[in-house]
Amino acid sequence: MKHFLLPIFLLISQINLQALQANTVAGLPLYYYQEKHFTNFGDFLSKKLMERIVGGNIRIAKINERKFLCIGSILILARTHDVLWGTGMNAKRMDNYHFTDLDIRAVRGPLTRNFIMSRFGIDCPEVYGDPGLLVPYFFPEFKKPQNPANEYVIVPHYKDNDLFPKEEYPNVVYPTERWDIVIKKILNSKFVISGSLHGLIIAEAFGIPARYLRVSEYEPLFKYQDYYLGTNRLDFKYATSVDEALELGGEPPFECDLEKLYEAFPFEFWPNANFKIPDFTKKI
Repeated sequence: MKHFLLPIFLLISQINLQALQANTVAGLPLYYYQEKHFTNFGDFLSKKLMERIVGGNIRIAKINERKFLCIGSILILARTHDVLWGTGMNAKRMDNYHFTDLDIRAVRGPLTRNFIMSRFGIDCPEVYGDPGLLVPYFFPEFKKPQNPANEYVIVPHYKDNDLFPKEEYPNVVYPTERWDIVIKKILNSKFVISGSLHGLIIAEAFGIPARYLRVSEYEPLFKYQDYYLGTNRLDFKYATSVDEALELGGEPPFECDLEKLYEAFPFEFWPNANFKIPDFTKKI
């Protein structure tokens, strides 16, 4: 029986692969950060958003080929001639960069821009914003309920998951859960307390108040500062406990020209794509 089923399994796998390839949009391959043993929803969001923007599956790049970098603090992974849109720097790594030139269309915030220009002398346009802020315009299936079930949810940085066991924090949402489940749980809350940068970004993209929760020193403040400065919050404050976050409430709403950010997308690298045209006048 096993010998009989094996050819059928291989045939089905081949058909599925062919179907996937048939719907793949040729263009510059995407690179995003991937952990070996789990998926972090903020990193994986890069792939899902790109698929919506180009209207089909995309190829995932190898580190040393020319590639497209989008969501994430992955400037350190860029190589000469790579194309960047909304990417940010992580201050864990201040040296050992491997590029001499980049094609930059937008960056997450002014701290990343200043670092690139001062350290490498590479031209970097003053176009800011994390592409995660565009999620509401490309995923109409994600909707905020009129009456969210939770007063608040906690989305820790994945390195801090163990500090928030579900037995003690029943409203915790781990960023290592399935990406769409994380988004739905965020949307089903009135307030988001997050150590995950993209927990904050997704909440704010949908108009949900959010506060940065800092309970460890694993992540330098740089990427959070970069995001808040890039969205015109010059005096953000973080909480060091859930109680403090509840007391502080959310930061002021972000200010970012999302249409300008989207127009900076390097469309020319996907000549066969079926691009979506978002309506940025729509109220989220």
